[in-house]
Amino acid sequence: MRLKLKEIKNSKKRFVLLVDQNIYDKFKKLAEEQNRTAGNLGTKLINDYVKEHEK
Repeated sequence: MRLKLKEIKNSKKRFVLLVDQNIYDKFKKLAEEQNRTAGNLGTKLINDYVKEHEK
């Protein structure tokens, strides 16, 4: 079953994280090294963390 873009957007929620500027800059650099955005890398990390701890 293919989801339409509108359905995908409606099924997702946003996190707002407050971090120090220094941490943000380092995280953004790590993301760029992996050809990702900081938001995309953050999503991957959260998904991986939850999957690991569901076991």
